[in-house]
Amino acid sequence: MTFIPVELRQKLPPFSLETRQPIAEPVQVYRRFYGIDFEKRFNDLKVYMGKTHVAGFDIVMHGYVPRSPKGTVFVVHGYYDHVGIYNHLIKSLLRNRYAVIAFDLPGHGLSSGSRAAISSFRQYGPVFKQVLRLVEDHAPRPWHAVAQSTGCAIVSEYLLQYSGLEERIPLEGVVYYAPLIRPVHWFWNKQLHSVISPFRNFVARKFSENTNDPEFARFLREKDPLQPRYLSAKWVGALKQWVPYIERHSPVDFPLYIIQGKSDQTVDWQVNIPQFQRVFKGTQVQFMPNVRHHVVNELELYRRDVFARTLKYLDTFSSQAQLAIK
Repeated sequence: MTFIPVELRQKLPPFSLETRQPIAEPVQVYRRFYGIDFEKRFNDLKVYMGKTHVAGFDIVMHGYVPRSPKGTVFVVHGYYDHVGIYNHLIKSLLRNRYAVIAFDLPGHGLSSGSRAAISSFRQYGPVFKQVLRLVEDHAPRPWHAVAQSTGCAIVSEYLLQYSGLEERIPLEGVVYYAPLIRPVHWFWNKQLHSVISPFRNFVARKFSENTNDPEFARFLREKDPLQPRYLSAKWVGALKQWVPYIERHSPVDFPLYIIQGKSDQTVDWQVNIPQFQRVFKGTQVQFMPNVRHHVVNELELYRRDVFARTLKYLDTFSSQAQLAIK
């Protein structure tokens, strides 16, 4: 099956939680293919899907609001990923009565932009802000975020803008899976980028063993039509600018909850985790010995543990909010 992002985007209305509009059949085919048609599994689930234009990109957004939600979770995917392959995480959140807002990053999934490319990580910031702004008056609070890998860098970029004004951050609980600062072999890779980038905009992607689930790995390699097949030199150049930015940033008084697999061979977690603990004061870290990089698509045994820990952490904020109301 093949999905052409521009054709599906054209069939989407502007995203809004105010009114629900019918989803065109070609878009429904896409949703069924990835198993994100959750209205078939949950009674009284309100489903929204649309697009928004920001920072030169048409961004595709998904919204799921269950009956009597106890808060909203913004799901921010990683590099090469898209909302379609985050079905396990979204299903777990919905089962536990969280509303979910998810979106495809520029150049990913159904959103516009050169595939898996970005000129600067600063371009991600306005996209995330726009997503929050669009649902500001309608997404139930408290608000949380769950991010994977590059998605963590995007949420971090957003949070760092509140340095000294942490009380204005609209998010309560923030959970990171395998967060990105430096990828493995970063010193050599950035040197290689300096040599190659003047001559090539893309290099062929090597599908790494980033999960213990062989079926998911095979799906990425052979069956997912929205998987980019190239690594963008532009994206690596943007990462080269962003790494020193966060590593030199002054601390922010906002704690994170990080779940990091010790079998992760994609990010240099031995270097990254201490940096996150330094920058985001009070951060908690849960190491998981056998988990690899693609935490949201690990074996079900590991996934169940990850999601249970995530929900326990987020529920503490929802409980506090309910007590405050009483």
